[in-house]
Amino acid sequence: MTEPGRTQRDIDPIEADVTAVIEACGGDARTAIRALLIEQLIQEQRIERLAAALSFGYVRGQIGVTAEQIKPKSLGAVGAMS
Repeated sequence: MTEPGRTQRDIDPIEADVTAVIEACGGDARTAIRALLIEQLIQEQRIERLAAALSFGYVRGQIGVTAEQIKPKSLGAVGAMS
């Protein structure tokens, strides 16, 4: 149970963040979701670029090796070997 005088919003900091995002989007939840999805896409693209750069650096930039060639193999291929 919650303590007297404290609301659920005080206890759950994510609720305050949700409220702040919706308020930043003029109270429109659809616009808030759209903004968050766009930000997520941007972050995923950044991670992909960093992973490619790190992987390429890991093989010390061997000539003829591309980022596509050094991506880890899927786990599905491991299961097929059994």
